[in-house]
Amino acid sequence: MDPMPGHRGLRALDYLSILLFAALVAASVLWSAGSRNGELRVEIEASGIRHVMPLTRDDELVVDGPVGSTYVLVRENRASVTDSDCRDKICVSMGEISRTTGWIACLPNRVFVRIVAVGEEDEEAVDAGAF
Repeated sequence: MDPMPGHRGLRALDYLSILLFAALVAASVLWSAGSRNGELRVEIEASGIRHVMPLTRDDELVVDGPVGSTYVLVRENRASVTDSDCRDKICVSMGEISRTTGWIACLPNRVFVRIVAVGEEDEEAVDAGAF
């Protein structure tokens, strides 16, 4: 007995439509996660001050917040928080970021680290509610 009378199953054009839709979704996800022109920067916000440095330059920055200092390391096209004076050090355990979709936050010290693409509209990208 046919569980769905009148149902004939998927046809070749149905499979092609599904495949094209899946490819479109995958392409849009990859496009939005990548940088616009290949140059990425590290943006560190702390105490109302924004520090920006190239992701390609190895450097370390110490920023001060309400509970003390937070150490941000940029090395080998990756950024990480290596130490902070906050109690739980969740920001340190967040690991390294290297893409525009990554971010690190130290909420007690009010430090926010993210990767931005050159030319990206970042004037109001970080909501004040993040702190």
